[in-house]
Amino acid sequence: MIKYCGFRYDHLTNIGDQIQSLAVEQFLPGLDIRINRDSLSKFQEKEQHLLVMNGWFSHTPNLCFPVHEPVCALFWGFHVTDWNNTWEYVLRPESIAYLKRHEPIGCRDLTTMECFRESGINAFYSKCLTLTFPKRASEPKDGWNILVDAQHLPIPNHILKESISVSHKVPNNLPEKVKFIYARYLLNLYKENAKLVITTRLHCALPCIAMGIPVVFFGDESDYRISLLKDMGLKINHITIKNKTSYASEIEKDEKFDSMVFQKNVNWNAKPLDFEKEKSEMIKTFKQLLAAKANLIL
Repeated sequence: MIKYCGFRYDHLTNIGDQIQSLAVEQFLPGLDIRINRDSLSKFQEKEQHLLVMNGWFSHTPNLCFPVHEPVCALFWGFHVTDWNNTWEYVLRPESIAYLKRHEPIGCRDLTTMECFRESGINAFYSKCLTLTFPKRASEPKDGWNILVDAQHLPIPNHILKESISVSHKVPNNLPEKVKFIYARYLLNLYKENAKLVITTRLHCALPCIAMGIPVVFFGDESDYRISLLKDMGLKINHITIKNKTSYASEIEKDEKFDSMVFQKNVNWNAKPLDFEKEKSEMIKTFKQLLAAKANLIL
């Protein structure tokens, strides 16, 4: 019988990590174990486990790459950060050899894909599995404008009057089980109650797009971490990132800042993106790759 493992995110505070795991796990028959995403090289089991390598890598690349062979990895939605020295570890000869053994490598963004291809790795642009959540059946009759880590932005009063605010940031000592419960709660909140989502969080925007919810997104246009939003046709309303290490998106309000001009440059009447056709193709391709990996273990 195939054993499946998933990620846990020890001491991390961004619930978007759990949302990405939930996107993967909707396609799995179950999980046998969770392993810490940022210390994968420490995981050593005699039996092979199938693991979907999706998400952001890594806080501690020296503990991640390469992953030991008992893990049969399917790479989809893989993003390599330039925030630290992760690229140095990912492009070491032993890591490249590992990646080539698990080709093709599905990448969350074009920059990661292109860097892999330049290193001779068979890589493709998979986007992110959070785009495969089911579309909601209908819009809420009495919905809310939901502000997700966007409370510091100068939101127009007519939006604020019918709004609620939530955050994807959680305490670092919160038990992993509770974080997954909260992630499910947020996804259901958006699905059942959002008539508009205004956010600075990539893994709020992507599942909301998948569910057919209008999204207004704010972020640093030059950050390739969020570039797939632009590729999908969603406008990235530019703001300055003051603290990239925590991805806290803020506006530098100097003497030239004009909140009224800022508001006028944003389309507050956003419409849902139609992603259903591409979503169907993504799911089909992912299931085929998943089945192929499972057959290698059987």
